[in-house]
Amino acid sequence: MEPEKVLAIIALAWLVVSFFLMARSIRRGRELADALALHHPGMYEALGRPRPGYFESVRRTRFSRFVGRREFENVVDASLAVRFEAYRKSEARLILSILGCGTAIALMVLAVRYFA
Repeated sequence: MEPEKVLAIIALAWLVVSFFLMARSIRRGRELADALALHHPGMYEALGRPRPGYFESVRRTRFSRFVGRREFENVVDASLAVRFEAYRKSEARLILSILGCGTAIALMVLAVRYFA
C-alpha cells in the first residue's frame, strides 16, 4: 500500500478515535455536573449551573473555569472533589495525547511529502 494511503487511514482513525474520546469526556463531565447539582444544588446554582458541552456557551465556560481553576476544592464533599480532580487530570492527558498524536501525524505527512 502506498505511504499516502496509509497516512490517510492513520489520520482518519485518529480523527474518529479523538472524537469518541472527547465525547466520552464530555459525558463524564456531565455526570459530574449532575452529581454536583444533586448533592450541592445551592452551590451549583451559585456557580451558574456549569455544564460541559460540545458548543461554546456560558455554562460550558463556567464548567471549564470551575474545573480548570480547581474551584471544586471548595466543595464540602471530599469524594466529589476527588472525582473532579481525576476528571481534570484525565482531560489534560486527553488533550496532550490528541495534540501529540496530531503533531506526529503532521510530521509523518511532511516526511512522506518531502523525503519519500
